[in-house]
Amino acid sequence: MTRRLTRVPVALISILATGLGLRLWGIASGLPTVYNLDEYAHFVPGAVRMSGGSLNPHYFMNPPAFTYVLHVVFSIAYGVPGLPTHGSVHAALNGDATTLYLIARVVTAVFGVAAVGVLFVAARRLYGDAVGLVAAALLGVSFLPVFYGHFALNDVPTLLPLALGLVGVVGISTRGRRLDYLIAGAGVGAASATKYTAAALVVAIAIAAAVRVLDDRTSAPKEFVNLVLAGAVALGTFVVLNPYSVLDHGEFLDGVSRQQDQSANIAKLGTDETSGWRYYLWTLTWGFGVVPCALAAAGAVLALRRNWRRALPWIGFAVTAWLFMGAQQRFYARWFMPVYPVLAVFAAYALVEVARLLPRGRVLAGVALGAVAFAQPIVTVVHSDLIIDRADTRDMAKTWLLAHAGRGAKLASELIGPPAYFNEGSQRGGAPLFDLYPQPRGADIERYATTLSPATIDSYVAGGYCYVVTGSIIRERALKDPAAPTEAVEYYRQLVTRGTLVARFSPVRDGASLPAFNFDISYNWYPLTYVRPGPRVDIYKLNEGVCVT
Repeated sequence: MTRRLTRVPVALISILATGLGLRLWGIASGLPTVYNLDEYAHFVPGAVRMSGGSLNPHYFMNPPAFTYVLHVVFSIAYGVPGLPTHGSVHAALNGDATTLYLIARVVTAVFGVAAVGVLFVAARRLYGDAVGLVAAALLGVSFLPVFYGHFALNDVPTLLPLALGLVGVVGISTRGRRLDYLIAGAGVGAASATKYTAAALVVAIAIAAAVRVLDDRTSAPKEFVNLVLAGAVALGTFVVLNPYSVLDHGEFLDGVSRQQDQSANIAKLGTDETSGWRYYLWTLTWGFGVVPCALAAAGAVLALRRNWRRALPWIGFAVTAWLFMGAQQRFYARWFMPVYPVLAVFAAYALVEVARLLPRGRVLAGVALGAVAFAQPIVTVVHSDLIIDRADTRDMAKTWLLAHAGRGAKLASELIGPPAYFNEGSQRGGAPLFDLYPQPRGADIERYATTLSPATIDSYVAGGYCYVVTGSIIRERALKDPAAPTEAVEYYRQLVTRGTLVARFSPVRDGASLPAFNFDISYNWYPLTYVRPGPRVDIYKLNEGVCVT
């Protein structure tokens, strides 16, 4: 017994250490340039603006809990507002932001690993130590949680309070104490204040309570009171972590409404021609893994047959999240990440149950079984960490332009990076390196392809913008989508004939084809054909007008 009690903590510590190592490997990817536009625009800048200013984020399309966390961390790292050191955080954002973003990314990584540890607690209470360890290991090495554990976004941090909420759900199912309801409520409140869609966890709480009433009708009044208290704690936690949802409720409601309208009604150019339900199931095959997904499905069925009371709340949450998010017009793999803890637990349950069926002494068979389950996640995560630690194609393109076109050259470039990409040191306050043809901003970014035509090239020539930079994340969106205007297709065709391709920087190995554009794959570089991060960048020199000389 003593050896067993010792092995479990050692195994868990090893899992957590491995998960942290995988998330810290390549944590500086791209820096000082912040290529992920959401990472560039939202949480870190919002946290910095709060230093010396209002705590009102004035942005509610994403909830602000993670922004507040970063604000606290930045205040510790750069100085508390009001003290002499205050102000350096603003200089860090507008200057070389490497350290600032490294701090924020490490916070994300720590939250992700902490979620792994809390999931172990939930899974252990539900199905025992072995399932807890395997579930933690799966969440610790799955591709999508590890990849986004490298960036200062709110998707991975959401998993920590979500896992806490699942601990509460297990408690409701197994013990039904008031404390369990309060823990579940706090978890869903904090998770929703980090990512709105995590509110689907209320379904698990409601199902767990309903099952208790089905087992004992006389407990209905008590369970109802507990549910009300859980709801009150959830609402209170949400408001504490998102206080301006009350203090500035008009702007809050407007932000939530705009977010829902964009997700539900406005498809982005280049979106895959499929339903969100099918798309999210497809993302699981690589974001979580084919074998782990099969194990999760088998584990869910087995768990329902053996004790449906414990399994149903978890399954209800996952199905609700899938149905709701699949009905939207926009869908991204990371939006479905809240269901990954559920998948990890049921995959672990199936794996452990199969292992128990093996004859005693068949250690190699058990190891082989585990290797099959973990092979895809481990291979793809190691591959990802290797490539994101390398130079981005956009860095290489900028270096080439400085060497061949020269500083101050007139340049027409698609928006292949953040606004600061073409500044000195990729700094927001840095001096421009080139004379750029006007780039789209705000809502015009999504309409960019609809503005392209052969006349655009005429405008380049007339203005003396001889170098034209295209990126596959823009070009392939237009060429892929049947809704793209024919003028845009003709623009790219004429760019080839009216200019000379003078440089190309590809993220895939020599001889390999670039994977078809996809709003996930083209930005997370999952396929093993990728050897570095970034889109394919093509640089053309026009052969007309003043560009001939």
